[in-house]
Amino acid sequence: MFDTSVQLGRWRQTYSGVILPALYFLAVLSVFHETVMSMVKVWVEGETFAHGFLVLPISLWLIGRQRAALVGQNVNPSPWVIVLTFLGALLWLAGWLVDVNLVQQLALVWIAVTGIWALIGTELAKRIAFPLCFLFLAVPMGEGLIPPLMELTADSTEYLVRLSGIPVYREGMYLTLPTGHWSVVEACSGVRYLIASFTLGLLYAYLSYRSLRTQIIFIVFAILLPVVANSLRAYGIVMIGHLSGMELATGVDHLIYGWVFFGVVMLLLFWVGSFWQEAEPQFLVSESDAGNTFVDRTTSFSQPKVLLLLLLVLIAAPGFSGVFASNQLESAQALQPAKPAPGWIITKDPQWEWLPNQNGADRVTHEYYLGESIVMVGLYQYLNQVPGAELVSSGEAWRIDRSLWRLVKEQTRQVNVGVEDIYVDEAELAKSSEQLRLLVWSFYRVGSEYTANPYRVKVLEAKQVLFEGRRVGSRLFLATPLVKDKDESRRVLENFMHSHLRNIEDALNKK
Repeated sequence: MFDTSVQLGRWRQTYSGVILPALYFLAVLSVFHETVMSMVKVWVEGETFAHGFLVLPISLWLIGRQRAALVGQNVNPSPWVIVLTFLGALLWLAGWLVDVNLVQQLALVWIAVTGIWALIGTELAKRIAFPLCFLFLAVPMGEGLIPPLMELTADSTEYLVRLSGIPVYREGMYLTLPTGHWSVVEACSGVRYLIASFTLGLLYAYLSYRSLRTQIIFIVFAILLPVVANSLRAYGIVMIGHLSGMELATGVDHLIYGWVFFGVVMLLLFWVGSFWQEAEPQFLVSESDAGNTFVDRTTSFSQPKVLLLLLLVLIAAPGFSGVFASNQLESAQALQPAKPAPGWIITKDPQWEWLPNQNGADRVTHEYYLGESIVMVGLYQYLNQVPGAELVSSGEAWRIDRSLWRLVKEQTRQVNVGVEDIYVDEAELAKSSEQLRLLVWSFYRVGSEYTANPYRVKVLEAKQVLFEGRRVGSRLFLATPLVKDKDESRRVLENFMHSHLRNIEDALNKK
């Protein structure tokens, strides 16, 4: 006999639990399509984040595994969660104001997740909390881990090589053995292994363990293991190259060995983890047990109303972005070099063949000053920032020619310039073909504030956009030959800044 009530209940559940959330999700992708495409672009161009294509299908599969348990659950919207969605929209707007893709992308996922939560209610959202949160792994993040992981790889490789009784000379990221030279580059950092292991470990822990404590232990292990394994991988490659007289592990096979080693490590991780595998949770009932149940929608706030409010929130963020958008381009005369202070003169180019890798500036000047020593000053001023031509970029700024110059060491220092102390990024550069070395300082100026922190730059730029309706900033580079007494070279740069900072400000402020 055809049961109309059951069929109606199934339709209601499909409508409230699937169709409306799906429509909302599609609306999010449509409204923030530029942010979506920025994520897809990174997935396509970078192997590190290619797993982003799989995140949404995996999330849908994880939800599908629980469909039998979800049947018959009340869909009770939680309108208060819309406040969280609105905060996500504000976060997206903040990221848009200063062109920070990572902030926009995280906000996009937050808006999608909290909106679905508001539509289906807290009880149902708890059931699918992991699949929803798993969507955050689609955001391409983790590049900030590359420098410390490179340092760790270089430290551990040097230690293990010395432990093997082989002499090694270390200079920054460069290792010299009797048989040849090795350099720790970004691909050696192991960040790809770490991200892959974390993603797989997170998924495996969710599927295999019910205890939160066991899940956390396995995930921590999945994070630590690739870090240790990468150090062993780097050491192994160096030893293979050394013992083979630099015949092996120096080309394509270098990468092949790395991924094969990582695959073996992952297999061992999951094999060991299988000994503590736990049974499926009891709420995963069979389809037949749930076949004749349907949702009982008892709520004081209907889903269509929640969806309408969510759509208004979605429209609000791009709408406000139009308020802050400006089509007026600032124009200015060519940037003039800072006036030399007493005791200094402008001199000719010493032919170092070094320039920063800082692109897209509206006004640029490079000048060389002679006093206690030679100091090169590079000023890069941004008046009209657009994607690809921004004050803060992800590229390495220390050297425009990586084949000619190598980065020996990098750190942040506090410098006294008289009235105040400012932080600068310090780099030691070595010219590959000569004995010339440079000590380089770099820092930013936004408004009247100085900083070496790119995140603080973005905060200061956001304040500029909100209160002044513009984004104007500069990046400054100072370079001098590095002598045997490094502190002497630092003193030269510090004295130069102390006597020239006001003149530099005058040059930047002149329109």
